[in-house]
Amino acid sequence: MLNQRAKQTLYLRSLVDAAMLGAAFLSAFAVRSYIPLPLLEAPEQLSFAVHFWLPAIALPLFWALSRNSRLHSESSLAAELKQIVAPVVYLGLLLGTTIFLFQAKSFSRAVFFLFLALAFVFVALGRLALRAAVARLGGKRETLRNVLIVGADAEAHAVRRHVEAHSEYRVRVVGHLRTPGDATRRTAADAPEDGEAVIGSIDELKSIVDDHVVDEVIFVVQPAEIVACETQIAWCEEVGVTVHLRVDFIRTLVARTYPTDLDGMPMLTFSSTPQDPAGLLIKRALDIAVSAVALLLLSPLLALTALAVRLGSSGPVIFSQLRVGLNGRPFRLHKFRSMYRDAEGRRAGLAAQNEASGPVFKIARDPRVTPLGRWLRKFSIDELPQLWNVLVGDMSLVGPRPPLHDEVVRYQRWQKRKLSMKPGITCLWQVNGRSAIPFEDWMRLDLEYIDNWSLGLDLKILLRTIPAVVLARGAR
Repeated sequence: MLNQRAKQTLYLRSLVDAAMLGAAFLSAFAVRSYIPLPLLEAPEQLSFAVHFWLPAIALPLFWALSRNSRLHSESSLAAELKQIVAPVVYLGLLLGTTIFLFQAKSFSRAVFFLFLALAFVFVALGRLALRAAVARLGGKRETLRNVLIVGADAEAHAVRRHVEAHSEYRVRVVGHLRTPGDATRRTAADAPEDGEAVIGSIDELKSIVDDHVVDEVIFVVQPAEIVACETQIAWCEEVGVTVHLRVDFIRTLVARTYPTDLDGMPMLTFSSTPQDPAGLLIKRALDIAVSAVALLLLSPLLALTALAVRLGSSGPVIFSQLRVGLNGRPFRLHKFRSMYRDAEGRRAGLAAQNEASGPVFKIARDPRVTPLGRWLRKFSIDELPQLWNVLVGDMSLVGPRPPLHDEVVRYQRWQKRKLSMKPGITCLWQVNGRSAIPFEDWMRLDLEYIDNWSLGLDLKILLRTIPAVVLARGAR
């Protein structure tokens, strides 16, 4: 395949990462066992068997957390290091949660924190060494794979520039072959400047492959031309030359294309939501672990809040409301009650005072909110019962906020895409002004989150949520 060598390099990177993590663990274990450190007790003889589970769990976790990061020899040093930060932080959170849940008292916390610090340093050194090696090897002509592009219009030249920009592919473009359709598509406006890259027509493909060293051929042609190219494609197959056929005939606005398989039947999948099974599985595992630990640690605060709500005004402690979840699934969202008991019935009478744009309802000094409720809302304490929604799977820690049904029916078509990902307690709009931002900007931030989702983005939002809540920015 065209990017086979890039994939091989990524596999090699995984091996280097594993070796560096192993070295980080052995170094951390040795340092704590034999070298005195400031702020720590004297070195102690530790059991290697008790601590061996740390690298055993860390290696596959780190691979899953970092497998989507790319290796590009032309990327900046800062970008290379940034790809390591999020996996190491998530690794620390997962391993720390494991230690807490299993109450591993015989396990040295010093080894744990030393391991995380050294893991970042060692993995960074290994990545930089591998990056330098790939850049050096990629420049050697004898190691390059030669690629011929069938097509000579602007799109074909864009494909060539894209291939040449990825030095990790280690590819050299031999040239372009014109097709009959190129002449009708080329205009003075879109004709590429590098026309000298055209070395013949598609009818000359056989002779050009015979005269040049060609490893792969990329067909960048229009759908109507595919059948006309069938003879050349079959000939390449017969002589052992790899063929790539561009398949983005259907142009989408935000959806990405994925090759899939339905019981042996090849399919092309168009999806505007994340298609990363491992990453989404880790996201769900983190939701379960963090919500369970948070409910346990915050149980005294939850109990005190429940008592305060009960004593503050009449009505139930928990307010449950039907919300719209993933792809329209209804579920009951739970909050500490922050309004008077008759709040729902009074909403119609306050409609003229609505200060929010779009289908949502917001009033800065809502008379239905109790005095205690204003304080709970200011610091988002009323949202804490939603940790239960996260634990049972209705919600996630990070995701678009779940709307009401009567809001959804008033959405514009483009706004309904926010339902394509599981709703969350916090998201981009909550760390960018919360209720202070207009409704359309809120929707666009939700869609920006969906389009750019990653575990690293989730971590960034969670970290930014803390100061947003503590400082009560944009709260109503």
